[in-house]
Amino acid sequence: MTVETIETAPTCSYPGCTHAPEPKAPGAEGPAPRYCAHPDHNALGAFRKFRAKRQQRKEDKRAAAEAAKSVPQPEPAAPADSVRMADRGEAARSRDTVVALVQQLSAELPAYIEELALITDSAAAEARIETVARASAQRVLAAEERATLAEEAADMAVAALDAASDEFAQETAAIREEAARKVADAESVRAELERYRERVGMLEVRLDAVRDEADGLRRARAAAPADSC
Repeated sequence: MTVETIETAPTCSYPGCTHAPEPKAPGAEGPAPRYCAHPDHNALGAFRKFRAKRQQRKEDKRAAAEAAKSVPQPEPAAPADSVRMADRGEAARSRDTVVALVQQLSAELPAYIEELALITDSAAAEARIETVARASAQRVLAAEERATLAEEAADMAVAALDAASDEFAQETAAIREEAARKVADAESVRAELERYRERVGMLEVRLDAVRDEADGLRRARAAAPADSC
């Protein structure tokens, strides 16, 4: 004969809550969540709830003690039966003490269980906090490294830009000097061309004069034989 174990679904660790805990996120580190999605249901809220219940128990005990004090005490027994009554009273007090201790233990046992759960949950919370802090530190370190690389890349880009700007300025100055020389050469060529044009004009004038003179001589020679006949 086999005994089948019935597994109960986990519930929220908050006192009195019967909802299911939040599911663990895929890839998340650490233990599974122990509280539901309620914003107040967490380790701190459970501790506050437990503290309030413990304070209420203390107040109930104080009220019970004050009520016990107000109960009238029994009258003393006769002198002949004093020893026997004392023994019975001691036994009754011992029995009442044991019963009270058992009742007190039964009443405080859930509180001890809750405290143990809180301590365990606090350890798990500290482990999660440490894990998150370590992951955050790694992310911060990675971000700082990326920032350092970005700053180095920016410095290199600025240096390259400065070098390119200097080179561009030098090339621009050289181009301007070359253009100035070419302009000066063009002006010189233009002036020389003007001088050539003036000389050509003078030569054309002289050539016209020579042509006129040659025409006059030809006409004179042509008229000379006629006059001699």
